[in-house]
Amino acid sequence: MKRIAWLTLIAAMLLVSAASAAYVSISAPKEVYVGDRLVVAGTSVAGEFAQPSLKPGFSTDVILYYAKGTKSEVARKTIVVQENGLFSATFDTAGLAAGTYSIEIVDPTQTTFGGSSKVQQMVELIDRSKDIVVDSPLTQEFDGTLDLRGTVSGIGDAGVQVRVEHDAAVIYGPKYIRTDTNGAFSEEVPIPDGGTYRVTFSDTKGFISTVTFVISGKPAPTSTPAMISANAPATRSAPAYFEVDTKSGTVTIVTSVGIDWVIEYIDEDGKSHKVNDKGQLEPETAEFVARGGTVYVKVYPMSYSDRGTVQVSAANADSIRVSQAAPGLFGDAVPTTAQATPLPAFLALLALIVVVVLARRG
Repeated sequence: MKRIAWLTLIAAMLLVSAASAAYVSISAPKEVYVGDRLVVAGTSVAGEFAQPSLKPGFSTDVILYYAKGTKSEVARKTIVVQENGLFSATFDTAGLAAGTYSIEIVDPTQTTFGGSSKVQQMVELIDRSKDIVVDSPLTQEFDGTLDLRGTVSGIGDAGVQVRVEHDAAVIYGPKYIRTDTNGAFSEEVPIPDGGTYRVTFSDTKGFISTVTFVISGKPAPTSTPAMISANAPATRSAPAYFEVDTKSGTVTIVTSVGIDWVIEYIDEDGKSHKVNDKGQLEPETAEFVARGGTVYVKVYPMSYSDRGTVQVSAANADSIRVSQAAPGLFGDAVPTTAQATPLPAFLALLALIVVVVLARRG
């Protein structure tokens, strides 16, 4: 009887232990290309309607082992169980050798996870870097583009995806570029400066390889276009008018400071524009694309109480001058250029004497 009682007690203890052990399961792709991320997903939910068997906040390590020959640790990540019972870990496979690896989750007490748990996953890392041959130089002189030429074996004309990184930022792609029937590609990628560029090649299967290019040199400094100027007095009721003989390209018109100026201009197509974005401490600026014709400019103070001489400067222009024709184009009154000349004093005096003499005779 005592023996039966002891066996019953031991069985009950085993049942309680099994019932209290947590369920955990990890999963990962069976194959990953070297250079791609290896994502390990985990759950502590045993069934579709079951509750998580691990409390939120539970943490332990997931270890990546190289399993060929003697098993050796490659990397480990700490996982934290969330409220829904899920967790994940991501391993960087760049630089790892191809071969068989084992992913294992650590049982912190050796009894935390139950026997039905899945605590290990095997994965094969496949190196595809030999599938691509890059023909363009890995060191290039800066000319505004990065020359990408090469061949990817086994993809034919399916295209290859390219992503270019510089200074920790993606500056191109990810974007598929054309390959011919032999898998050959050729692309010139615009780049802003010299330095190191990491180019990642992928296809529909996934990651192929990352190639580093070094670009020497820098872009030539851009020269500041010369400014030409003209001056004229201006009030709100009597604006200053100018003619600008433009060059082809972007033309910039800038006023002097000290007064809150308003710029109006009539472009080569006869369309009117008005610019009033700044105050008295910053120059008012108008910028437009010209074809090399004449543009008419009108400048006046924003305030009726302001008056002064405005200097108007133009960049990418052949000449700028005060205009007599512009007022009429803006629909303003044309100022008279000649006033009636008064009679000389001696003629006025002579006329007065004649009047007096004639009056006395009368």
